[in-house]
Amino acid sequence: MMKKMIITMRENDFWLSKWAGVGLLVLLCAPWFMPSNKLYHQLIIALLWLPAFLFLLMGKKRSLLLSSDIGLYVALAIWTILVIVIKGGEEPVSDFKQVLYISLTLIAMLLFSELGEDRLKNLLLVAALVGGLGAGASWVSFYLFKDNVFADRVMALGIWDTIIMAAHAVGALAVLGVGLVIERIRDRRVLCLAVVAAIGYLLFLVSSQTRGVWVGLAAAMCVALLVLPARLRWILVSTGVGVISITFAVYPDFLLQRGLSYRPELWSAGIDLLSDSPWLGLGFHEIQLRVQELQTVFKHPHNLYINIAIRTGIIGLALYLILWGRVVWLAWQAREQVLGRALLGLWSFSTVCLLTDGIGLWDKPNADWLVIWLPVGLGLVLARTLKAKSALM
Repeated sequence: MMKKMIITMRENDFWLSKWAGVGLLVLLCAPWFMPSNKLYHQLIIALLWLPAFLFLLMGKKRSLLLSSDIGLYVALAIWTILVIVIKGGEEPVSDFKQVLYISLTLIAMLLFSELGEDRLKNLLLVAALVGGLGAGASWVSFYLFKDNVFADRVMALGIWDTIIMAAHAVGALAVLGVGLVIERIRDRRVLCLAVVAAIGYLLFLVSSQTRGVWVGLAAAMCVALLVLPARLRWILVSTGVGVISITFAVYPDFLLQRGLSYRPELWSAGIDLLSDSPWLGLGFHEIQLRVQELQTVFKHPHNLYINIAIRTGIIGLALYLILWGRVVWLAWQAREQVLGRALLGLWSFSTVCLLTDGIGLWDKPNADWLVIWLPVGLGLVLARTLKAKSALM
């Protein structure tokens, strides 16, 4: 009887993990095909958050969540909830739910990783290949089937309908894809799909005209030069130089056409706002940042780190930076592994991109989750993998 119960529990764990994997695939791939955010969020509730919630409800394998790395995230989440209680917001119940949703997402990633690192790598590679096809299809649809000219900034198909955020997500998937496809480079089918996806990514990211993303890609490339084998470094450098040359040849004014887009003025206004409540922040009320030259009001400072400080204070920013720093340390420790190298590239890309944009840390599933929370989730997975390997040595 006891043996049968143990087998049943293991089977339940297996199916919960598979269920969470389907949800993770939906999170990363479905935006290209979704007609509305509402349907996207409903699918995520059913396929990603529900298995994570059932896992918590069953109370099994709680050791999965008992680690110092999880503790760093929990400290950030608790501080955020404390700020919501003390400082409030426009919709405090909704703000609290964002923390819950993100927590369930990270648990779902850990739950899926129970099936093995190879399953996770394969899922991420599929998402990267689908992303390249989606990016290419978006480019073709926007320029060849709609009344747009090449000077217009490309818009993604589906629900990633904000130019900069879409470019963040597309860039993140591209960086992940490069990191993951390396070990499958001899598989001709994968290689052919990767080449098609790479063309899609190239067309989309150049046409997005998002300079923060370009600098982020350059940062990811520099990190790749530190960890990739020598032969692959030359291929990467040659590709990068070629892309930059083509960009300047076709669009010579890209880097200078919009100046700094008033980023310094927005950052300064954000820091001034923070001075009103530096330790606790201002909570989650709507904020107004004014740029005198434009006579325009902005709702965020176009810098995730300043935005975190405005919302949750210097303490909240410090807790986030500790967690974010831990992620890159884990990635560096695992740099000999494919997933570790991919995460190093993604972390570098995300860190730079979020200097010039990022609407907020706690939000419903959107394109920026791929540069904010996906690296954290992968870092937590790597922490468990490294711990398991060290225990075997």
